[in-house]
Amino acid sequence: MSNESLVRSVGLPAATFIIVGYVIGASIFILPGSMAADVGPAVFVAYAIAAIPAIIAGFVMAQLGTALPVSGAIYVLLRDVLSPFSGFLYLWIMVSLGAVIIPLVAFGFADYLGYFVNGLDRSVVAASVVVGFVFLNGLGMKVAATAQSLMVIGLLAVLAVFGVAGVLAGDADLLQPLFPKGYSPLTLAAITAYFSYAGVFVIAEIAGEVREPARNIPLAILFAFTIIALLYTLVPLALSMLIPWQEHGDTSMAVVTASQIFLPKPVVTLVAVAALIAAATSVNGVMMGLSRDFYQGATGGVFPAWFAEIGTRTHAPVRTVVLVGTLSLVGVAVGGAITSYAQLALIGLMIIQIMTGVALIRLPSVLPQVYERSSLKIGRRWLWFISLAYIVFSLCFLILLAGEAPQLLVVGLVFIAAGVAYHTIRTQAARRNKTIRRSS
Repeated sequence: MSNESLVRSVGLPAATFIIVGYVIGASIFILPGSMAADVGPAVFVAYAIAAIPAIIAGFVMAQLGTALPVSGAIYVLLRDVLSPFSGFLYLWIMVSLGAVIIPLVAFGFADYLGYFVNGLDRSVVAASVVVGFVFLNGLGMKVAATAQSLMVIGLLAVLAVFGVAGVLAGDADLLQPLFPKGYSPLTLAAITAYFSYAGVFVIAEIAGEVREPARNIPLAILFAFTIIALLYTLVPLALSMLIPWQEHGDTSMAVVTASQIFLPKPVVTLVAVAALIAAATSVNGVMMGLSRDFYQGATGGVFPAWFAEIGTRTHAPVRTVVLVGTLSLVGVAVGGAITSYAQLALIGLMIIQIMTGVALIRLPSVLPQVYERSSLKIGRRWLWFISLAYIVFSLCFLILLAGEAPQLLVVGLVFIAAGVAYHTIRTQAARRNKTIRRSS
């Protein structure tokens, strides 16, 4: 191991595929079936509503990624613009997400693998997936990004076939009534669906390894969002037109079940394989992003400096990759319902987005040189508007989610309180060490 820097090895296609793979695996194959059981055929409407704040988030990440083209850019922004404690709080929340998001997707992988092999232990399979991608990411960003690109190409082809053919073969009568339980469930469904778009922030986490970030980061966000929004309309719509909403349950197998209705068996098998690939790309993408966040935290003194090492040959932060994998295995061991995992992750994400919005508003005045050199420089008035909208919808989502699932908010607050205690103890210890060194 050495202190070598991360290298820029990710081009525009790979950056686009990293975002797409991160997002789609955590959504289309896992959440729509569970959400349809609660909201009815209007699940695709929930995704359409969630796309509106997702567009705002895309602008935020494009501005951030071009202003601070370093890996772990959100952490750097919060640390340098708001306060070191804000940067710490971001990383602490990301610790919890490492124990929630990856298990969410790994369990989805296990469910779809059960389509091919019966009798497998769900937790063992999920843990094996985590370990496998720890090894892959330990080989370096270039290897992980290449694997991501190849997997996503096959995934997109299969999803396009399912979405288009499913709508054509589906029964429009199954969309009536569109809101069988009223409009109230749609609110929580839209909030949960936003989780599916949230993966766009991965580009800010790996910005330090993107070639020509001023050009490639905004374009990757644009291309990825276009692809994702199209699939998020087609696939849930096809799902609602193929299976009555009453028959959906808390399962991630809905897409394969629906494909059996209108597709020949070989193609159904490809859909199941695509589901495995989708879950794999999400695990891979999350691991890429979180490991870079934790690496920045270690270089900044938030985490022990032992984690700030870079592999001599792989140029990868291997130790933080292992850290993310360990947190994920803890989440797998704990277990949990799919929607609960997603909603718990959303609580953390909304807090992060509120802090990020505040930091972007302050960016031009606190770090004017950073703002001025940004290639995608949103005017100050528009930056205020976009950032404020980012804060407002995040705050609204957080309040609504807390009202619908107060027990999850309690869990989140307890975790944050533990983080504050950790930060206080670590800060006091650092001060004592400085005092001892000065006196000696």
